[in-house]
Amino acid sequence: MELGQIEAFERTAREGSFTRAAEVLNLTQPAVSTRIATLEAELGGPLFERGGRQLQLTPLGQRFLPYAERMLAVVADGLQEVRNFHAGRLGEVKIAAPGPFVIGLLVDVLEDFRQQHPTIDVFIRERDKRTILEMLYDGMTALGLVNAPIFDEGVVALARLHDPIRAVAAPAHPLAHLSQPIPMETIYAHTIFRVSMFPRMTAFIDSVVEQGRQGSGGAVIGVPMVMALRLVTLGQGMTFLPQSYVARSVEAGELVYLNLAGLPRLTSEPVLIALKNHQLDKPQQAFVEIFKARWEKLLVTDNT
Repeated sequence: MELGQIEAFERTAREGSFTRAAEVLNLTQPAVSTRIATLEAELGGPLFERGGRQLQLTPLGQRFLPYAERMLAVVADGLQEVRNFHAGRLGEVKIAAPGPFVIGLLVDVLEDFRQQHPTIDVFIRERDKRTILEMLYDGMTALGLVNAPIFDEGVVALARLHDPIRAVAAPAHPLAHLSQPIPMETIYAHTIFRVSMFPRMTAFIDSVVEQGRQGSGGAVIGVPMVMALRLVTLGQGMTFLPQSYVARSVEAGELVYLNLAGLPRLTSEPVLIALKNHQLDKPQQAFVEIFKARWEKLLVTDNT
């Protein structure tokens, strides 16, 4: 059994096609087929059901795939360790997350981590959820921070957070000077910036924004989170954002929380993930522990 055979099998299983696997591995399609056929001969049976447009794993292939992924992960870890040794590095942390999570959740964690581990390299990449999952499988990142839910059985949740969604406005905004709690219908007379974040709360935000059309001049104002934060800080309206995302602005006196009567409990649900069969090295483990310690108040436990 050779490493090239295992790589060909794992990539074909992921791509569902000999041709696409060959393109990714920079091989010819016959070369990939030959490697898999040789592996099948050694394992004593077919790994794929051949005949349909999309290759499907046989029961034998399903059994063997987790071990193939594990073997490739061990080899990748070993090669990385060698590269670290030659480069004189003590290790590295690689994590990918969407922009709002980078700003809201990873800035403070990076600060804590750098204080405790100043010689360890850290690479934080801004990506969307789908790309982050692909990066995990490709070995381009060891950790991912994505929003729930996650249906991929190949990854494991290392930490789950419940981050409250808060209504915010600038201190000079008229809503900030009203008696609390503020009736929900009161905000409809003001500009509301619509931020589409997570499926479980988007419907509610959409309904609020539709009600607030008149206050926004008759239009829905949909903007990215970073833009909504900036516009609201400038006093141009109000919006709904995760608490972790606005906490620094509130502490700095740039924003205030609005207590709205009848506002349902809305949360963002970030999940720190890694590959299920991938053993994290010590730097990655340290980063996970610091992440959990920093966001302990938002951390979901088994008893929550």
